[in-house]
Amino acid sequence: MAPPLTASAMLLVGPRHFTRTSMRVPELDHGGWLAIEATGISGVEVQAWKGTSRLVRYPLVPGHEVVGRIADDPHGSFGLPIGTRVVVESSIRCGRCHRCQAGLSSCAGRKPTNAYGQVPSTEAPGLWGGLAEYLFLDPSARLHAVTDDVPAAVGSFAHALAAGFTWAVETPQLRPGQSVLILGPGPRGLASLIAAQAAGAGWVGMTGLSHDADRLGLAKELGADLVVDVETEDLASAVGNSLGTRPDVIVDVTSNDSEVILSALDLVRPGGVVVLASTKGTNAINQLFSDIIVLKELCLRGAFGASSTAYHWATRQIGTDDRLDELVSHEFPLDEADRAIQASDGMLGRDQLFSVAVTL
Repeated sequence: MAPPLTASAMLLVGPRHFTRTSMRVPELDHGGWLAIEATGISGVEVQAWKGTSRLVRYPLVPGHEVVGRIADDPHGSFGLPIGTRVVVESSIRCGRCHRCQAGLSSCAGRKPTNAYGQVPSTEAPGLWGGLAEYLFLDPSARLHAVTDDVPAAVGSFAHALAAGFTWAVETPQLRPGQSVLILGPGPRGLASLIAAQAAGAGWVGMTGLSHDADRLGLAKELGADLVVDVETEDLASAVGNSLGTRPDVIVDVTSNDSEVILSALDLVRPGGVVVLASTKGTNAINQLFSDIIVLKELCLRGAFGASSTAYHWATRQIGTDDRLDELVSHEFPLDEADRAIQASDGMLGRDQLFSVAVTL
């Protein structure tokens, strides 16, 4: 399964400008090579394509939700047989910087960030993203074997599932029987629902907008105790009528909407936990009076990325939870990467849009 001398890649040379190119796959004196089977598309790729991410330096090969097979490991860096299907953790952790030493997922070992899909292709060997035929396996990369019994596209959902476990379970230290309200029904919102259920949450609710009707319907099928269209229903009343009290934990995975944070602080119970797991860009919070955090004695936690423990859980969940098969709703070939990103952003319509993958 030795890699070829060159690999096709979709190179993002600037905002909204992909070019298909051929890149060298050199012999290595460290690390290894992964033959990519599928790459999930998320808001990270949308922001890179639109040019709205502060973490992007062009040109680069986007794609951080990668699943594939180990094609070359000349120095035995990863301890798995050639041909093993693996999920590659999105973050690359050097283990030495202050962020790694503090246990954070956002390693400072490379600029602008040490993560797949965000390292510029000007850094050798250039193949740092999933929108390509091969991915360079950094010696510090963390791999998790995943079953061959599911399609590769479904395997790529392990990334969202790992994030959901970290955000809804690990970060708030969720205890069995506690209640969780998830704001936003995107792939990571749905993954947070699944993870909270698996951890024994006593009640899980999900919110969305009117154009999220299909995703809210899927959340209901997945076992959500409450789904709320916040454009047509009063959220506080709906939660009160369903739960009878305020939620113990609220997880915000909405895109760009900073005002939703005010709703989270208002709705969570006194002494509860609010997890902010999505970026808002330059959208500031208006009319935030911090006394609500003080007087309710709230725990406000930021969450970015997923832990290795979460990936370990997610790759096993993929092989046992048949419900996950329907969560990847759209697949595109490599040369239609731009359409895959547009689809993920809802630009091609939102009917039955759950999550998107590029498959090879």
